[in-house]
Amino acid sequence: MRKTVVAALVLLAMYIYLAVQAPHVFDVLIYDESKLMPPDIEPKLVESIVGSGGGSKAVPIVISGPHLEEKARNLTRIYPNAVTPWTILDAATRIYRDKIDAAVDNATARFREAAFHISNSTREMCDKLEILARVYAESREAAKRLILATYGVAASGNAFDNRTKRFLEAYARYVAIYDVDTAVRKAADEAYGNVSTYLANVTWRTWASEGAVENVTYAILRGRLNSTALEIARAVATVGVRQYVYLSALDKTPPILRPYLPQLVCGGDVERAVSMFREELMRNLTARFPPPTIYTVEAAAKLVYQGRYALAIVETNQTPSVPRGLGVPVSSALLLKSFTNVVTEDVSKIDRATAASLFVVLLYVMGTLLTPALIVSTVGLTYLAVLGFFHQIHDIQGIYYITVYMAAPVVFAIGVDYMLLMASRYAEERALGKEKDEAIVAVRRYANRAIAASAAVVATSLGSFALSRLPFMQTIGIGYLITTAFVVATVFLILPALLYLLGDRIFWPKKTVSHAGRSRIMERAVAAALRRPLLVAALAAFATALSALYLATSLKITANPVVAMPETEYKRALEIATTYFPNVTAISTTYIAMKSPPPPGLLREVEKLPHYVNYTVEKRGEWYIVSIRLSVEDTSDALLEIYHRLDELRQRYGPYLIGGSASWKNVIFSEIYVRFWTFQVYVVVAAAFVVLALLLRSFVIPLRLIATVLMSIAWSLAAEVALFQDLLAQPTYWLVPIILFSFLMAVGTDYDIFIVTRIREELERGYDEREAIRRAIVTTGPVVTGAAIILAAAFSTLALSQILLLRQVGFTIALAALIDAFVVRPLVVPALMVLAGRYNWLWVGGIRTVPIKGQPPAGVRQR
Repeated sequence: MRKTVVAALVLLAMYIYLAVQAPHVFDVLIYDESKLMPPDIEPKLVESIVGSGGGSKAVPIVISGPHLEEKARNLTRIYPNAVTPWTILDAATRIYRDKIDAAVDNATARFREAAFHISNSTREMCDKLEILARVYAESREAAKRLILATYGVAASGNAFDNRTKRFLEAYARYVAIYDVDTAVRKAADEAYGNVSTYLANVTWRTWASEGAVENVTYAILRGRLNSTALEIARAVATVGVRQYVYLSALDKTPPILRPYLPQLVCGGDVERAVSMFREELMRNLTARFPPPTIYTVEAAAKLVYQGRYALAIVETNQTPSVPRGLGVPVSSALLLKSFTNVVTEDVSKIDRATAASLFVVLLYVMGTLLTPALIVSTVGLTYLAVLGFFHQIHDIQGIYYITVYMAAPVVFAIGVDYMLLMASRYAEERALGKEKDEAIVAVRRYANRAIAASAAVVATSLGSFALSRLPFMQTIGIGYLITTAFVVATVFLILPALLYLLGDRIFWPKKTVSHAGRSRIMERAVAAALRRPLLVAALAAFATALSALYLATSLKITANPVVAMPETEYKRALEIATTYFPNVTAISTTYIAMKSPPPPGLLREVEKLPHYVNYTVEKRGEWYIVSIRLSVEDTSDALLEIYHRLDELRQRYGPYLIGGSASWKNVIFSEIYVRFWTFQVYVVVAAAFVVLALLLRSFVIPLRLIATVLMSIAWSLAAEVALFQDLLAQPTYWLVPIILFSFLMAVGTDYDIFIVTRIREELERGYDEREAIRRAIVTTGPVVTGAAIILAAAFSTLALSQILLLRQVGFTIALAALIDAFVVRPLVVPALMVLAGRYNWLWVGGIRTVPIKGQPPAGVRQR
């Protein structure tokens, strides 16, 4: 034991040194799987052909909330080359204005030419008509004066000058001889000269009328004007020169010019008419062809959704920096960065919660203070040492983030379980009256048999990820092998050293720990299973079949890691871009690389792909590269279908290589999910069977053990689907079944090994099969139950994570551990072992009898 103590002290010193390095591990974690990929896989080969493509690329930026236009225009001040709905609208408006202005300018120029022609051509006419109108007016005034000087004077009998006096005297003479009209004419000729001809159509009755004036006017002008001119003169005098010209020109003027004719005739204001025409034409055109809006320009409308969201496109060779509030870039780099921050925060939070919850559970299970404190602190130091060791080897072995994230539940779950079982066994041996050294020897013998085998199964199951071709999965497997090795070193060296140094003081403030009185429920459950083993087995089989049927019909798997990521603004931006702006801009690229020009038929098939945006073809060296731009993110499940379609097309248009997003998606999904269920799962089951068979010297018990673990897996996974899929509408992330199977095959066998190992001990003491089963399960019940609660507590803290994958894993494994401890081990295991009877110990050479090393108490039936 002194050597063990020395080795434990050396190990503690190493742990302390590594624990100091633990915080630095988060600086070297790898979050991008593509950085941990072998060079000979298809997408890597295509990547080497295509190159890095370091030029600028289109980065979508999601704008949301109120004041979309204001935010978009502010964004264009930062990135002048940004394409937004409003930059498109501005361009469309400029084109619209240019076309409208061109049409108006062209029409206005023609109008101005015609307007000048009308103005100039009517100017001369108006001048002539002005003269004619003036002559007519003067003649009319002369006609009025003549009528007044004759008929007017004759009627009034009053003369107002010498000439009218002579007329009145002559009229008096003639009226006595002739009638009035003749007397007036003769008197007029005598007094005024030869003017009677002008009065030819005037009579005494009509002399005071307008008609008399017109007749005299016509008579005056008849010698100077013909009848047509007289009519024109009369008309012009009546309506005015401009109106006469307007009416004369109206029928000869084109319809488009008629509204502006009043402003044009007689040399009118041409520019005013042109201005009026331009304004009216502009109103008519804009009414008939309204200016563009966000929703009438197709390219702009595609970048706006119901006034709630808008999309901007920025050409840049780096991740755009957008001020908070203006928009959120759809960027894998930013999404990964936000995810990294969440992971770092969650690890610290979950680690503290795990340690606290385990301490509380240990207080309940052990009923003492020092033991939980020692176990939690020792396991916590082991966990920090594991992280520090990961940091030390990161240059040799890249560390994938999942390895570190899942290290805490593994270390705390199996480490605390093992130390709890060993501490409880030490208390049990001391309660039986053994000395401290004898009790420690018994504990170490127990650990060599049960815990070593359990650790071997854990290492085999979790370490099976190292069989993957993908380095990032290999690092998970290697990481779990390292984690298990550290836990085993702690359990086999540090805990025995603590027991040796502290002895019973490890149970302070108590002297020892007793689980008496805590096994009544367990005892009743075992008794019920032993009474009706067939019924219990049938119910378990029915529940398993029902769970399997439910999973087959309801399980919805997603391989999109974005689904498992927390709800950050970058994830929301990605969801908005892919949901509301499909086929607007390409988010991912898939490549076809071939050494001959791509056939037209292949390119036509490419255009039919789901989420297709566009493609380009270019020649690089001896390769022709078809770059297919798609409107789904690099991690979308739709990429699997796209890869399969391109893979099928190889039969007709190949050979060619497929690279880019769809190819990476296929590699990761096929090499992890498909390969696990078609290869790795069988390796895990076979390795577990071999390890357990060699440990337990039985072919039947390992099969039964694996079967009961599969029961727990089926029941807990069905519950996960019911909760997350049916109730919370969240699909099951594809790694959940893989991690669940691997962890439960690793950890779920612990309890069975402890129970079966104890059954063998009871059989060796001389108890029969049923009594040995009952005693083993009842005796180990409180400890196994406590261990299950510890495992559930360790994994349930993952529910604090913002990552869907870890919440689902935490819930499923915690539930499976509780089902295993409270249902499977006290009910199903004893029922199946009783039904198997002596065949439990079927081994090489036949059924092996367990040797009896002691005598059972009186009254107990021997085998």
